[in-house]
Amino acid sequence: MKVVQTCPGHNIVTFPHCPCDSRKDGHVILEVSFEKISIHACSTSGEKESQVKNFPWQLVSDYGSSDDVFHFTISKGSSDRKISLKTPYWDYMHQCFDCITEENSKIGLEL
Repeated sequence: MKVVQTCPGHNIVTFPHCPCDSRKDGHVILEVSFEKISIHACSTSGEKESQVKNFPWQLVSDYGSSDDVFHFTISKGSSDRKISLKTPYWDYMHQCFDCITEENSKIGLEL
């Protein structure tokens, strides 16, 4: 499993841009990989902007979905930040988080 995870492109999924509650104007592009979650700021038309936030999986304390919203919580020290994405891909996002979480647990990296 560890060897496969080092191959380029393994468990990297980039989702189409969507509205996010942490951006008043504009959208984000969510990218998940084995190592981290990346949130790229972008315009409402999907053009990437310079701001990128990266979070290692160890900071994810919770995630879930309902209807057309996927959310996850980033915990740093004593503060928690819930991030909600309104997207038709909410179910696939949830499945990706499940798969990466499962792989992380197999090598001893618990969330």
